[in-house]
Amino acid sequence: MSDQAAMTFRPDVFAYLSGPITAKDGYSVEDNVAAALKVYLACVRAGLACFCPHLSGAFPSAFEVPYETWIANDFAIIDRCTHVVLLPRWETSRGAVRERAYALEHGKLVVGSAMFLCSQTTVDAP
Repeated sequence: MSDQAAMTFRPDVFAYLSGPITAKDGYSVEDNVAAALKVYLACVRAGLACFCPHLSGAFPSAFEVPYETWIANDFAIIDRCTHVVLLPRWETSRGAVRERAYALEHGKLVVGSAMFLCSQTTVDAP
């Protein structure tokens, strides 16, 4: 058992990380997963609960699930989130563009940086 105290997470934030997963424009799945993981870990270290769909891309069997099933799953998770964080190159991803539009249509706060959330002492939630 660790001697470190458990991290206290902010109760006003549950963020969805939205960005490219599929290989495109010279970036591999591994590149995209690594970039998302970096942001995910920064959020966790800052006490921001979040969901990183990219972690499913770390396993080739994830690509056996139909694309529309993943999008439906993502929308269901966004419904439960307070914020959507747009990752670098989000606009190159068909899925991230759809996730952003869905989040805005459903009143979620969409931000361009996880560091923005980290810098706020409180964040207005819908």
